[in-house]
Amino acid sequence: MRQAILITAYSDFDQLRRLVEFFDDGFEVFVHIDKRCRQIPDEIQRPNVHLYQRYRIPWGSVNHLRAIVFLMCEAVSHADLEYFHLITGSDYPVPSLTELKTFCETHRHENYLEYFKLPRPGWDGDGGLDRVNFFWLQRWLRPGENQAGYRLTAFLVKLQRKLGLRRKFDFFDGHLYGGGTYWSVSREAVEFALRFLQANPRYLRRFRGTKIAEEICLPTLWANSQLPFTNDSLRFIEWEGQGASPSVLTEKDFDKIVHSGCLFARKMTSMHSEGLINRIKSYYE
Repeated sequence: MRQAILITAYSDFDQLRRLVEFFDDGFEVFVHIDKRCRQIPDEIQRPNVHLYQRYRIPWGSVNHLRAIVFLMCEAVSHADLEYFHLITGSDYPVPSLTELKTFCETHRHENYLEYFKLPRPGWDGDGGLDRVNFFWLQRWLRPGENQAGYRLTAFLVKLQRKLGLRRKFDFFDGHLYGGGTYWSVSREAVEFALRFLQANPRYLRRFRGTKIAEEICLPTLWANSQLPFTNDSLRFIEWEGQGASPSVLTEKDFDKIVHSGCLFARKMTSMHSEGLINRIKSYYE
């Protein structure tokens, strides 16, 4: 069984190179790199690696969702690919290559995604509903990158709230789901999502101006489908503080990672995680 690895990345190309080198010709690897990146090392170029730079991706903007859907379209055009994983450039596989293949062959018709009904306690902004109910100008103001953009974004959302402005969500009877961005799913699930998006172009357009749209768009679509999903992303992630960003994993996390039952671990960096990755590699030798 051949599989697809879909990767969104924007920096740390040493880590990205180490990641793509893990996969043999039983995988096709589709990598979208933020268009703002100027130079991509030749070492990432491999026969089974497809590189794209279609979108600029400021944090929290809909362009990350667009890049993900683009990669799904590219991957599904390869008729021999039967299983699909979405990861980041700072992920690394937890099992050995052989064990990863065996797991996915055994579970080839199963879908793994973290999802939950919105609103959800712990998600800021009315349990996450503010992300959808108001316009967020992440793509232009870039609040994740500068204080002026952050303050102006907060002001505009506060103004919309004060004026009683709310955006409508008229799909799936308003049943919204949030969840993890990253997943491992069957070809059936990917084809279902792409057919829905093609038949309902307004659905994807509705997520323009949504904050971190990738954490809501596909979880809502799939959770409202009749497809079977296991509510588990099979990703090992340690969240900092209130969950703002993943902690960087190091050798101290080794035991937790290899006994987690997860397929991928995040977040790895070339500066801090080399020892950890080497221990994971040697664990299976």
